[in-house]
Amino acid sequence: MKADRIKRLEKLLERKLSAEEKARLRNIGRVLGIGDNDALWDVVAALEYQRAYYDELPQKIASASTDILQRISDAAGAEARRTQGQLAESVAGLAQKLAVRINLSTLLPMGLGALVCLLAYGSLSMWAGFRLGSGQTHDLMWILRMPSGVLMGLLCLAGGMYLGVHAAKGFSEGGREWKKKMLITLVMVAVGWVLTGFGI
Repeated sequence: MKADRIKRLEKLLERKLSAEEKARLRNIGRVLGIGDNDALWDVVAALEYQRAYYDELPQKIASASTDILQRISDAAGAEARRTQGQLAESVAGLAQKLAVRINLSTLLPMGLGALVCLLAYGSLSMWAGFRLGSGQTHDLMWILRMPSGVLMGLLCLAGGMYLGVHAAKGFSEGGREWKKKMLITLVMVAVGWVLTGFGI
């Protein structure tokens, strides 16, 4: 095979022929008895181009497949990270709402109880000061007739109603603690009713 035909084949393949490929072409020419100027070399060159193309095809397919799989993996990873972020935000928000709900149902009655105790202490101090200052004797029930007594009664009623709502909700959901809440509700409503009745 002449050098110009080899150059044309290299131009067609867009690369230099290896020594192994040149040896194979010489072997084809020797075995088939093709002369250097024979037109059959153009057919051999076309067939060599096809052979080289199909030899490279699996590598091209593998490279394209790897690229596609990498893109799919990157997209799946990004989606998984986005979903995990949304899930974490959702769980954090739900935990915060649940904590507020739990704390509200626990802390509100305790806060109301503390306020009632503070008002009772203030009223008792006022009653003791009035009694000592005026020299008059008043019974202890006079404390409840002060404005703070009415306020204590109203706070007890409000706390009882709040716990009553929670007790009813617990009963409707089939919870076990609704009986305790209902008992505390009844006690607070009764105390509030009595305190408000005395104050008025």
